[in-house]
Amino acid sequence: MLLPKERVLYLLEAYISKRSTIAEEDELMEWILETGEDAELRDFALNIWNQQHPVQHLSNKDWDTMYDRIMKSPGNMRQSAKIRRMRKFRLGAVAAAVLIILFTGSYFYFSSTKGSSVAAIQPVLKDIAPPSGSKAVLTLADGTSIEVDGSAKGTIAMQGNVSIIKGSGGEIAYAGKETKAVGYNTFSVPRGSKPLSLTLSDGTQVWLNVGSSLTYPTAFTETERRVTITGEAYFEVAHNAAMPFRVQHNDVTISVLGTHFNVNTYEDETAERITLLEGSVQVNKKNVSKLLEPGQQASINHDETNDIKVLKEVNLEEVMAWRDGKFRFGESMDIGTIMRQISRWYNAEIEYKGAVHHRFVGSISKDVNVSQVLKILEATGGVTFSMEGNKIVVMPGTP
Repeated sequence: MLLPKERVLYLLEAYISKRSTIAEEDELMEWILETGEDAELRDFALNIWNQQHPVQHLSNKDWDTMYDRIMKSPGNMRQSAKIRRMRKFRLGAVAAAVLIILFTGSYFYFSSTKGSSVAAIQPVLKDIAPPSGSKAVLTLADGTSIEVDGSAKGTIAMQGNVSIIKGSGGEIAYAGKETKAVGYNTFSVPRGSKPLSLTLSDGTQVWLNVGSSLTYPTAFTETERRVTITGEAYFEVAHNAAMPFRVQHNDVTISVLGTHFNVNTYEDETAERITLLEGSVQVNKKNVSKLLEPGQQASINHDETNDIKVLKEVNLEEVMAWRDGKFRFGESMDIGTIMRQISRWYNAEIEYKGAVHHRFVGSISKDVNVSQVLKILEATGGVTFSMEGNKIVVMPGTP
């Protein structure tokens, strides 16, 4: 359970002063359940309290008493099934490491099969900072390129009768209608950049992930709204029953009327993945077609086969973590998938020396230097890293 230090402190204060609501007691219980049986984390929680309240000291005995009261409370008895599931996961994660942020940027709590600990992440000389802004580039119909960050807010270009407007947060929006022949623009967000949003002329909103691009008409005047994607994007499509919205990548087409969905087409991933959050989408590859319902994901391998697999239980938080500014690793993710995400975000080269079979599960903020992310992963014991300039070398951990 992900809780910042300030939230933990608030929940402790509310509980000790008997001001907490049932929901807050449940929240504190879940946090303690995942972590409270570990002596090191207990000491950490006590330190949080005692640093903020040096006069009102909280002892090990106080913690143990509070832990027992919470575990035996009626509300927690009602959650016994959930408790058993969480304990089963804790005991059964033989090859996994649970990574949970408690402090933004400096301190992290992690758990692995060898136990739990609190680690202070120290700065190192060799490092890569997270992206400080967007490096997005807008390419107009005549080939002119505009660096979004270098442009003042307001109208940055005209395409016929359509205005291209930059908002205060760097987002781009198209406004106006075109009666003449339309041109095509391309919006690109390179590696080592922050994601950026784009509003098309029909009101459809698109959030483009790093290492991605979208090509689209400046206005939609045909019987369909068709765009082409590389990389990853999240779409909130404006409803228009008379003009279907279609997303194209190679020979895969996604057709919708109005809906919310995420498209991952990175060529270095094992498959293309279309995840539906709201509404419905039709996924087509040549002569194969599948209809998705909310919470489902279509998976299409990067090969010549036309098979479309539909996954019916998908972790939507993991899929959308990139929009929330997090690395989120679910269901024991392999190191290759993790390092591809790190490589795009920090624009780093990855090299492997030996096979890493350890798997990971958890969440890490993207607002930290790469060294901090690597140290958290190293703390699980399953992997080690070294840095050579802009290159991260991945090696097996110590047994």
